[in-house]
Amino acid sequence: MLKNKIALGDKRVAFAAFALLIFGSLMIVSAEMGNSAGDTSYLTTVIIKQAVFAIAGIVVYLIMTNFRMQRIGIVPCIFIYMMLLAVLISCRFFGQINGAYAWIPIGSIATIQPSEFAKVFMILFACSMLCRDRKENNRKFFWWYAGGTALFTVVILGWQHDLGSAVVLFVMSYCMAMIPRYKELQQYQLYMTFAVIGVIVLAGIALSPPVTEILKKHSDNYMIGRFLAAADPFLYQYDNGYHIIMSLVSFANGGLFGLGYGNSIHKYMNFPNPDNDFILPVIVEELGIVGFLIILILYGLLLIPLIRASLRSNSTVGKVTLLGVFMYFILHFILNVGGVSGLIPLTGVPLLMISSGGSSLVACMGALGLAQNEMVRLRKENDEDHSGKV
Repeated sequence: MLKNKIALGDKRVAFAAFALLIFGSLMIVSAEMGNSAGDTSYLTTVIIKQAVFAIAGIVVYLIMTNFRMQRIGIVPCIFIYMMLLAVLISCRFFGQINGAYAWIPIGSIATIQPSEFAKVFMILFACSMLCRDRKENNRKFFWWYAGGTALFTVVILGWQHDLGSAVVLFVMSYCMAMIPRYKELQQYQLYMTFAVIGVIVLAGIALSPPVTEILKKHSDNYMIGRFLAAADPFLYQYDNGYHIIMSLVSFANGGLFGLGYGNSIHKYMNFPNPDNDFILPVIVEELGIVGFLIILILYGLLLIPLIRASLRSNSTVGKVTLLGVFMYFILHFILNVGGVSGLIPLTGVPLLMISSGGSSLVACMGALGLAQNEMVRLRKENDEDHSGKV
């Protein structure tokens, strides 16, 4: 039910979210200069679209903050899951963009990326399947959750060829599955941990020199090409490593204070998506290391209260919600920053609140609304406890 007074949640998180929203919008406009070729009407369209996405994101944020969405029933949750699964599968029939079948076009105006909403939905799915002590049914619903996670991951990775979204969804889902402390689930949680360790070991092996030598024979595959470029971008400077090298050059050009807002050179011809995947090199080239520090500080203001609230919460739903949102943001940050800096393979995930994209903006604002909802509830409980003691 909607509260009598509209809640905004934790002030630090709200301030950081809206500051990132404004900062990101300004940087998107600057980055899009590389695509506008001097066409001012194009930039006007970019500004209008970003304003519409921002307003939609704020509306979703307020709704999620003021409605108790975590208590969604099992039947509605499964229905939404099946609908999302059908939409994810249908993306394959709308053609590929940069090697992935992850988008549904809306005319020539915009595109929708359903996997972004699937990531946020997994938080609600975890709350519904894992957070209600059903005793004899705990195992059953745990396996429903594990199976649902696996199916989403397989569809996004194998059908859509979207490695970044698959990694984010799988890892955040695994972390949420570790929260419930029911005795009958501990054995299965241990199995999942072994499986994740196995995946990490395989990823490490895939980046090792002997394996990369074998993979070179298949470097025309865009996923394999990205792994090879991460291992040594200079060996593929005219192919998959080119954009990483240009990204590193942009970082070097920016120095401490940058070349000034709007003055990035490489956004005009050296990045395929200067407003999305590669917006960080544009920011550092224009605002320098100071620009990156601004993002780090705002992300800290955004995420530290979430993890602290998760540790304080006495509710399994609260812990799952707050940890899920934290992992959603931090994984996007690690994969995006690590990818454009050449530390890990490029995955194509956006830098949330900064990169362009209506789907990611609305989805992450919705996720923040879920976290704020829980923080409002936690604050009310603390207030009631203090008033009771008095």
